[in-house]
Amino acid sequence: MRAGGGGLSWFALILGVAIGIGAGLFYTWEIDPIIEHNTAPWQLGKAAREDYVVAVALSYAHNRDLTLAFNRLLALKPEQNVWQLVADVACERVKTGKTVSNSDIRVIRALEQLYRPQGASGCADGLYPTPAPLVFVTPIPSPTATPTLPPPPTKTPTPSSVAIVSPPVLPTPTPAVGERFIVTRTQSFCDPNVDGVIEVRVYDEAGEGIPGVPVTVLWSGSETERFYTGLQPERGLEYADFQMTPGRTYTVTIPGLVSAPPQVEAAPCRAELDGEMVTVTTSYWVNFQQRAR
Repeated sequence: MRAGGGGLSWFALILGVAIGIGAGLFYTWEIDPIIEHNTAPWQLGKAAREDYVVAVALSYAHNRDLTLAFNRLLALKPEQNVWQLVADVACERVKTGKTVSNSDIRVIRALEQLYRPQGASGCADGLYPTPAPLVFVTPIPSPTATPTLPPPPTKTPTPSSVAIVSPPVLPTPTPAVGERFIVTRTQSFCDPNVDGVIEVRVYDEAGEGIPGVPVTVLWSGSETERFYTGLQPERGLEYADFQMTPGRTYTVTIPGLVSAPPQVEAAPCRAELDGEMVTVTTSYWVNFQQRAR
């Protein structure tokens, strides 16, 4: 190392490296962040995996389709005892205090009713408070039809390492998610507090919300993203939403849709905010309902 000027300045080198790293992080996080599309269940982060398991449990509480629930959970953890996975999620929610509201209790009960009949157990077994009486679906009385119990599952594929016991069936007429659906509402609205959001709701033929339904949006010819109803129980079991990018046109669809899928455009609109007119992105309500037989 030289004692005089003209030598390598270590301070300048370190400062240059720090500035380069900082600029790279700012560009990646703020200017051009990575947006994931078509994420497989096993690729989800910890919080998203918990939401996914909750959606599967709420869907099972509605349709009692054990095979469907097993296959959905298997896609999340192919090499794990999926029923114990559900028990672990319930345990984590109890440990973190997610047992306060009626929605929290409903989630814990749905999780426990899925994993306990299959032989799994955890720290959440029965350890939740009981507020007002809750039911998963409230049937609408009909003067011409009498609700009947769905038949118990038969010939259920059983993984070699898990003994599946037929769970108790709630006395509720619950149609299968795989039935045919039609579009019952596509309506735009302009709200500065809801900027460019597609609010999707899926109902059965009796008007009850259906959780766990996969909703797919398509844009730009080949870009797609999938999300599920029931991940925000406080908004309703039928609810799911998607944040649009301004200037794009989206097609919204669900499995079993027999009518034309709606197309919505993330176009600008004017709305009032604190007494002033502002420009925001148009939002939409899109409703699907099970077709009456």
